[in-house]
Amino acid sequence: MKSRFHFTVKLKLIVGFSVLGILLFVMFKTLSDAQEGNADKLSENIDLNYPSMLYTEKLKDLIQESQFLVTKWTLKGDVHDTKLLNEIESCHGELYDSLRSKIVGFVDKDRWSDKNKDLYFKLTATVDTLFSLQGDVLDNLSNEEKFADATNYSFTKFNLLEGELSNCYKRSFRMATQLSNQFLNASRNILEETDYHLDEAHYTLQYSVLAFFGLMIIIAFILGHSLVTPVNYVKDKIVEMAKGSLPEVTPLKNNDEIGEMSEALKTLVSNLKETSQFAINIGEGDFSTAFKPQSKQDVLANSLLVMRDNLIKADKDAEQRKIENSQRNWASQGLAEFNEVLRNAGDDMQVLSNRVIEKLVRFLDANMGGIYIVDDSDENDIHLELTAFYAYDRLKYVKQRIEIGENLVGQCFRENETVYLTDLPKGYVHISSGLGEADPTCLVIVPLKVNAETYGIVELASFQVIEKYQVEFIEKIGETIAASIANVKINMNTQKLLEESHQKSERLAQQEAEVHKNIETLKSQIESLQDQNKRETIKYQKLHDDFENQAETNSSVIQKLNEKNEQLKNDYMKHQFILNNSAGYYELDPQGFFVLMNNRLLNSIDMPINEIENHDIRSFMTGQDVENFNAILGKLSEGLIHTGTTKYVFDGKTVYLHETFTPFRDEYNVLIKICVIAQNITQNVNRTAELERQVNDLKADNEILNARILGLQ
Repeated sequence: MKSRFHFTVKLKLIVGFSVLGILLFVMFKTLSDAQEGNADKLSENIDLNYPSMLYTEKLKDLIQESQFLVTKWTLKGDVHDTKLLNEIESCHGELYDSLRSKIVGFVDKDRWSDKNKDLYFKLTATVDTLFSLQGDVLDNLSNEEKFADATNYSFTKFNLLEGELSNCYKRSFRMATQLSNQFLNASRNILEETDYHLDEAHYTLQYSVLAFFGLMIIIAFILGHSLVTPVNYVKDKIVEMAKGSLPEVTPLKNNDEIGEMSEALKTLVSNLKETSQFAINIGEGDFSTAFKPQSKQDVLANSLLVMRDNLIKADKDAEQRKIENSQRNWASQGLAEFNEVLRNAGDDMQVLSNRVIEKLVRFLDANMGGIYIVDDSDENDIHLELTAFYAYDRLKYVKQRIEIGENLVGQCFRENETVYLTDLPKGYVHISSGLGEADPTCLVIVPLKVNAETYGIVELASFQVIEKYQVEFIEKIGETIAASIANVKINMNTQKLLEESHQKSERLAQQEAEVHKNIETLKSQIESLQDQNKRETIKYQKLHDDFENQAETNSSVIQKLNEKNEQLKNDYMKHQFILNNSAGYYELDPQGFFVLMNNRLLNSIDMPINEIENHDIRSFMTGQDVENFNAILGKLSEGLIHTGTTKYVFDGKTVYLHETFTPFRDEYNVLIKICVIAQNITQNVNRTAELERQVNDLKADNEILNARILGLQ
């Protein structure tokens, strides 16, 4: 009996295509599984490793920033620097708590390994200890008395730089770096594993294609030439794709599965081309290219979109940092240039005002500017006086008096706050040039104040808007200008008092010489009378009455001279009282030993009189200043007045005095004493040194920031 089973063409097609279908299913399933596995790994990198590494890096930066701020505050020595204290408090409190809350979200959900958890807990414990030790440093130096305690300050500084606190900082920084590297290594491992799976899928695709070709050959012998051409076409396109090429695909007209495969292949190639072009545009920095994923499940396209958004954000952040760095460099350069201008201005208020306003207008690219100085020479008539005005490369000396509270300048002085206007009152000010006249669009009025005392007002007008950071720069440099104005005023008052003192001293010396001359004349007359009395004893009785009258006359003259001498002494005491209450004053003997010193100067240098009196002034000098004083002493012996600044060390504390040495000589031109008017300018010198140090710190911070940006790139 014959079998009814026939291996027909239809059955062969069913079997052949079934086998091909199974093979294709396995191939695409393998690729799909590999793609999904890679997507999961990339998702783990994006959702876990990268945020964890970012937060631990921020924690490491916070540790470094806190140590830097505490060190800066300690070395700066200003217990009233609330800005630094607030930044330190923010590091210890709000910023630290915010980072911990973000990291705890990963730890509480068991998304970290036990090893990373243990390392994190050790790190937080070490950071808590570090912040506690830093808090102890702030407590140990919480006021000026503790800063002045050399032992306490040296111990705290050693602990901060080399002691327990420094070691704790290094441990916490090292642990934070180790934890960050853990996530960095995990991220790298995932990327390497992804590359491995991609290579494996590539090999699987190649093997599947080879199997597919083998079956196609077998089926070709069975099905004939009618199926070979379309299948070979599809096969050739797939081989090109396996080599990394994206060929042009023309859909086949077959109304069967092969035709559908060609359509799907065309769609796949088209999508891959769009995705590839989008990735190329991103690589070239073009983030504006429109791109839409095929679906929410299009992992590759969605990942590229996320990457583009992150790159856009990073580019914007870098641009913002570049702008901020440029502004900081601009401000640092301005501070340095203005310090140079102020140092070279001397003690002439007019020269100082002209140079400052000229530099300020040019540096800010403004169009007009003026400086008003407070005139408080009369307590009953305090007002603002325009000392310098600058516009369009021309100095204009315009005398102008402004009362307190009058117009915007007077109101600014009264309220002691900056005035910033972009909508100026009509007709408030005009700017004229050879091209015509126009109203400015921006006006800035800043009080020149230091230590809560205002010494003047600076007013700037411009056609362009003056930016906020430029206004902040004007306010900051205003403190330095105010300090210079105060110093010039002090020097002018000191010079005035010195000249008055010198004139009074000359008058006193002249009067003393006259008294001395009159006394010598009287003595000569008395001696002459006595000789005459001895020689003419016979005429004694006759001349007795005349001699009595002459004696009475001489007594009256002597009494008048004594009264005049007493008046001169009173004038001298008044002059001495003025010196004692207006400025520092001391006297030296011809060898340079202290004879006396007033209380004002003793309080300024914080020294008792018994440690100053009868001591050589050179014992409080160092180095070249001793040789300079010996040369000054020689000039004083010749009757020359000397003015200058000298560095002293009193009880271990450095003091800078601006002094005027005035010599006093007897009738034989022999030096008998030296009177000195001194002004303590230590704060001005230290403030200048501190400003220079801050500029250097800003430059160093800028170099560190640039190095970090280069490292990120």
